[in-house]
Amino acid sequence: MLFCLAFLHIDEGLSRHDYMKRRWTDLIYDWQCPPWWQSFAHLIELFIMDAFVDLFITLCIVINTAFMAMDHAGMSNQLAEVLIIGNYVRPNSAVFFYFDFE
Repeated sequence: MLFCLAFLHIDEGLSRHDYMKRRWTDLIYDWQCPPWWQSFAHLIELFIMDAFVDLFITLCIVINTAFMAMDHAGMSNQLAEVLIIGNYVRPNSAVFFYFDFE
């Protein structure tokens, strides 16, 4: 192996460092994914790039922020129970159905 490395980098006019650097970049950047991975990645991309997924994530963030803002000292027991349920149910949007407006 060492003989091969010495022969190749002398033959091509490269230093050992440059030869190893080129071999490393060839190994990293020329790697090909298996065909099944390409199809799986395409399906995931179709799901993630959908506008409704983006909307869903945004709504989850907004609802989570609202639940964190509602938590305060001296709150009623009913609100505390709703916030506890909201911490267990994901996405938090389902908790609004439990909220009893009096």
